[in-house]
Amino acid sequence: MAAVLIMFMITGCRKIEDLQRNPNASDQASPKLLLTGIEYDMYDNPWSDYAYAHRMAQYMVLNFDYYGNQAYTWGAGSMYYGTLRNVERLDIEADKLGTNTVTRSYKAIGNFARAWLYSRMTEQMGDLPLTEAMKAPEGVYFPKYDDQKSVFLQCLQWLEDANTELESVINENPATTVQGDIFYNGDVRKWRKAVNSLSLRILISLSKKEGDADLGLKARFNSIASNPDKYPLITDNSDNMQMVYNTTDKTNNNPIWPDDSKFYVNRNVLGATWVDLMTLNQDPRIFKIASPAPGIAEDPANAFARFRGANTGAIQSEIQTQTNLGLYATINRDFWLKDANGVPAIQLGASETAFNLAEGINRGWTAGDASTHYTNGINQNMKFYGVAQQAITDFLAQPGIVYKGDNADGLNQLLTQKYVAFFQNSGWQSYFNWRRTGVPGFDIGPANENGATIPVRFSYPQSEYTNNNANVKDAVQRQFAGSDTRNDEMWMIR
Repeated sequence: MAAVLIMFMITGCRKIEDLQRNPNASDQASPKLLLTGIEYDMYDNPWSDYAYAHRMAQYMVLNFDYYGNQAYTWGAGSMYYGTLRNVERLDIEADKLGTNTVTRSYKAIGNFARAWLYSRMTEQMGDLPLTEAMKAPEGVYFPKYDDQKSVFLQCLQWLEDANTELESVINENPATTVQGDIFYNGDVRKWRKAVNSLSLRILISLSKKEGDADLGLKARFNSIASNPDKYPLITDNSDNMQMVYNTTDKTNNNPIWPDDSKFYVNRNVLGATWVDLMTLNQDPRIFKIASPAPGIAEDPANAFARFRGANTGAIQSEIQTQTNLGLYATINRDFWLKDANGVPAIQLGASETAFNLAEGINRGWTAGDASTHYTNGINQNMKFYGVAQQAITDFLAQPGIVYKGDNADGLNQLLTQKYVAFFQNSGWQSYFNWRRTGVPGFDIGPANENGATIPVRFSYPQSEYTNNNANVKDAVQRQFAGSDTRNDEMWMIR
């Protein structure tokens, strides 16, 4: 009895927080573990949800309704505030390492993550809680929405700050690396290139607001494009921000290795919007990316004859019938699924950056040779797919591919080639570029189910109406006169 009383006295004096702790689990978050989790949340898996983003960008067509369809009737966008809370924590935990180049690097990458996540959310939905977000510790539980322009301005400022900090880090200690980085293995030099390449992506995404004095798009773009020492960019595939899969860790195998591979051959055929561009331009990438339709006979005079895509707007039963007859091309399993490594998933790459530079020059935002960047965009993408140099040279020499100049025709060329290069990478960027420019023309047919139009945004999640009702309604009223649908035009595309 005495022993029991003694044990009660000992445990009775312990704080409830101590009793709630699991002695077998860590309750301390290290910067490296936080960074790994943040980056996994940032990563766009091109094969997730049956390649939904890439179906809606008309690269692939799903032919069996059990798994979904091509109906443009999507609903809510994605909120990333849970990940953003981890970014806030990353700053706190990094500070515990002391004032050094590693701490500053973590915090600079944290600013990149903020810009990445907020720009992704605002591109989907419009206005967002930002200034008052992440303020629950200060008693702000119902954050007001910042307008979309303010969100973009803050993203650009975060990126400017990150570039300045990383420049200082590299100058002070060029050997600085961070742990937990799944994209660049801790290489802060490559992170700096990603920071500035994301700035270019955001600036180009706002091209419809070229005349907005607050944004100052031309000046910002020119400052980056004309000063590579201060603003280094991703110019080569070796600097791509990408998810590299491996064979040793099953949790990081290619997402469709091995069990789902047949799904992407038998249920997802290639879309005509993309395939028709490839065959029209005699593009050698198609021999790497795609397998020809088995039901179409070979034509000795035309190596592209067996590559045919399905129309995104077609009725699904018709597509399935044609698939059963072997009349559509599919992904090339020998390329995408040669092993558990598969093909890296680019998130932000050299090809896109080159096309963004070419577009900025075409629009008169900066000086330079748009043709060089346009050619490099094609070249980097073809090299990513392993196309032989002679085939690249022959493709670039075609009259229809040679850059037509800094005019509307040249702009259409580079936007078309940017679309081609976005196949199975960079999340929703291909759709966002179509929404901004109308290039290429998207197929619209009976399967559309959205009044013969392609949606231009995502609605706000129901959770916002549940948890932050007054503020989300105020934002919807301010932007769309009370409407909150996929067909409402947000500020950035008006």
